Amino acid sequence: MSQPPTVLVVDDDPSIRKMLVEVLSLEGYPTETATNGREALEQLERSGPRIVLLDLLMPEVGGREVMDILRASPGERAKHKIVLVSALPNLEAARDLDADGTLPKPFTVHQLLNVLAPMAEN
Repeated sequence: MSQPPTVLVVDDDPSIRKMLVEVLSLEGYPTETATNGREALEQLERSGPRIVLLDLLMPEVGGREVMDILRASPGERAKHKIVLVSALPNLEAARDLDADGTLPKPFTVHQLLNVLAPMAEN
């Protein structure tokens, strides 16, 4: 079996980052973290394809801005699978951002793994 893809966890909440890294590591996913969109973009620029768990609401550069920047660079955007994560009551309204998936907060480990599974297979 091949190595699962690296998951970049982008969230300004340290407890959420820590929990996601622990869960994903137990499931065999290599992980990286970023505390905001600016850090995430810098990491994506320096790395190969990633699955990105991207919080929508963050200080400095939020998830919407990250998606706008990635869409402006189609080659870079195509390298990554992006899952929008948010506590917004209507996460479906973010469909215009052309993400590969969504995950509403709060979520269960089962929901997280179900969102990641098809992306990890590609």
